[in-house]
Amino acid sequence: MDAFHALFGEQRKLVAAAVVAVALFAGPAGAKERTAHVAENTKAELDVGSTGRLRPRGWTVHLDNDLFAFTDDDRDYTAGISVTLGGREAAGLKPLSRALDWVDRKTGFGTASDAVESARSFEAGLLLFTPQNLDAEAPLYDDRPYANLTYLSSSRLTHDASSRTAYQSSLTVGVLGMPWVEHLHRTVHVAFGSREPKGYTHQISDGGEPTARYAVSRYRLLGSGMYRDRPYHLRFGLSGSIGYLTEASADLAFRWGNLDTPWWSSSPSLADYGGHPPIRLARESVPRSGPRLQLAAGVSMRVRAYNAFLQGQFRSSDVTLSSSRLNPVLLEAWLGITAVFKNHLSVTYTLRHQTEEIRTGDGSRESSWASIGIAQQF
Repeated sequence: MDAFHALFGEQRKLVAAAVVAVALFAGPAGAKERTAHVAENTKAELDVGSTGRLRPRGWTVHLDNDLFAFTDDDRDYTAGISVTLGGREAAGLKPLSRALDWVDRKTGFGTASDAVESARSFEAGLLLFTPQNLDAEAPLYDDRPYANLTYLSSSRLTHDASSRTAYQSSLTVGVLGMPWVEHLHRTVHVAFGSREPKGYTHQISDGGEPTARYAVSRYRLLGSGMYRDRPYHLRFGLSGSIGYLTEASADLAFRWGNLDTPWWSSSPSLADYGGHPPIRLARESVPRSGPRLQLAAGVSMRVRAYNAFLQGQFRSSDVTLSSSRLNPVLLEAWLGITAVFKNHLSVTYTLRHQTEEIRTGDGSRESSWASIGIAQQF
């Protein structure tokens, strides 16, 4: 419960502003004209044969930062950046997408005969983690270690034509502990007048170490309908991954507003630090005037067996945490708002909160961060 109090307590002004903005946009003005139009879109979103009217091609730039959550914290999952390319065919590195297809065939995930492949994506990104005390040059054994990951990821999304079910799989390859990340991090902090991080020599896998992860998700539409002349979706998801993050999770996600995407695409629910990118499929229809606003919220529970960003890998690291010092069960909550403009450009802001992963010591704390995503479909 502390996690939810933190999310809807400390950030209550931001949450309230998002809810009020959507509520105002969903007001009664023009409701009669909108009802038929929105009802038609809702029916189309549940029609598995409507994939031909979607726009799977596009790009997304995604920025994560704890400062976006309007806190003074500069720690834990402190920053992330990714660029995602989407399309019907494999985007990016074809050897990586072929490797993903091979793993999917071997596991049998999402390969049912009645499944219709809808879209793929390719993502390149960088993730950064830091302890609380950035000024310390000595190793901090009582806090989370410095860690970074530079990665490439290929993802595949399929929609089961026989049921309200969708599947997503991703294969990520990357390198932990790249030394150039320290220079980049310092440069950004100097440019913004922030404290320089001084403990990178004690980061996980300092000097670089290859890593990988295979992740899968199964989504199920629980319900859909209309509220205040706007469609809504309620979705349940089960996910699992093996690699630098090894875990299983369940999430409940809700979306409402002027939805321009089907229920099985573009979910902001994934908060596992990149590598399992959402695949956005926008509709061909263009709003007549003004932005289309959408509200998303959800909760999830993770059972995490291994986290390389805390526990390290095969290469020796100065600071690592044993599994006995970590909480295996994590709770997360998120709230997001998206504005979709006439030219299929969308901007999303998502606020996230997670319960403490480190059980004891200075690193035992809950964390909040926010994401800004800019997407363009064409």
